[in-house]
Amino acid sequence: MDLICGINPVVEALSAESRHFDRLLIAKGVRNRRIEEAISKASRKGIPLRFESRETLDRLSGSIPHQGIIAVVSAKPVMALETLLDQAHKPGLVVVLDGVEDPRNLGAILRTSEAAGADGVVLPERHSAGLSETVGRASAGGLEHVKVARVGNVAQSIETLKRRDYWVVGFDASGTERWDAVDYKRNVALVLGGEGRGIRRLVRERCDHLASIPLFGHVASLNVSVAAAVALYEVVRQRGAVPSHVRPIPARAATAVRHVVGPRDGDSEGDPGQGYVPGVESDEAFDEDSPEPLRLLGDHEEAAWSVPTVVKAVGHLRHGGSSHAAQAAAGVQREGPRGRRRRRHGRPGGPRPGERPGPPGEAGPRPQPPSEPPEASASAPPAGPPGAPPAGPGGGRRRRRRRRR
Repeated sequence: MDLICGINPVVEALSAESRHFDRLLIAKGVRNRRIEEAISKASRKGIPLRFESRETLDRLSGSIPHQGIIAVVSAKPVMALETLLDQAHKPGLVVVLDGVEDPRNLGAILRTSEAAGADGVVLPERHSAGLSETVGRASAGGLEHVKVARVGNVAQSIETLKRRDYWVVGFDASGTERWDAVDYKRNVALVLGGEGRGIRRLVRERCDHLASIPLFGHVASLNVSVAAAVALYEVVRQRGAVPSHVRPIPARAATAVRHVVGPRDGDSEGDPGQGYVPGVESDEAFDEDSPEPLRLLGDHEEAAWSVPTVVKAVGHLRHGGSSHAAQAAAGVQREGPRGRRRRRHGRPGGPRPGERPGPPGEAGPRPQPPSEPPEASASAPPAGPPGAPPAGPGGGRRRRRRRRR
């Protein structure tokens, strides 16, 4: 019995229905929407559920992360090459792996092959990684959907593909053709070699095309899973549609054409500005039926509505100031704390010097309009140094008295 570890591989295996499930092991206390989905699917299929401790799942999975769920299933079913070719689409697309021994690389190739719509993957019985739980986890569930054929000899399998009208394209660093110069619109078998050594000599000699992927950096080669992805999606690009149940590539949307709607035929409405020449006055440029003739403004003129109308003058509020200063500037009187009306400057006395009293009905003195400041006379005393108190009447006399004392 094999193990499938991880949420996504288990859910994909339940959806594919390509294996027999012996039981489903779930860690106690795990709450996850995807795990609940797997439990629901297993319950509908009648698969036994067992809730075990996390230590039990860790011991079963070993070094493979299980994410709280493990499925005990039968081995991945494989088929013969002839059966795989009979079930292939037209045009067919097959991936042949010659000695890929890293399970993570194999899982990545299986995942890309399933995503690109390949009909199947051909693996040799020797010098190849097995379809283990590591491969299934690296494929993210793609192993459950892609068809796998096991063969004893890769070179003889290539001859079988040729007899079935397949063109064999090998990807190798020593290839002399561009990877995108080969015609992939016919039945194609892509051959990729193992890590380090590439395609073996007998397999390379039987290929119809030897293509290479250009390298512009300092590395000598690409990872085999990356090279498989480049080759598979070049096939997809040339064909224009994925040869499987996956949706075809949509065609490019045509450039949108603008539809401009204008006046209908026989519309007698005229353009008031048609025929206007700057600097030349003409009555034909204006609407004669309007109650007021139109007038074109010059560069130095402004429209009547361009100047804002001031409704009420409001005192200017500086940054950090208060509204009381604005109210005082506008002549607004405020009520005191005990209901008494306070004068403008807060003094109970009469008007200040320079102010004239207002009529009897007003609460305070009427401010006198400011007068223009008198021109400075030539006999005015010079101003003192900055920071000194202003010199008033008798200021110098008091200063002398302090000095005498």
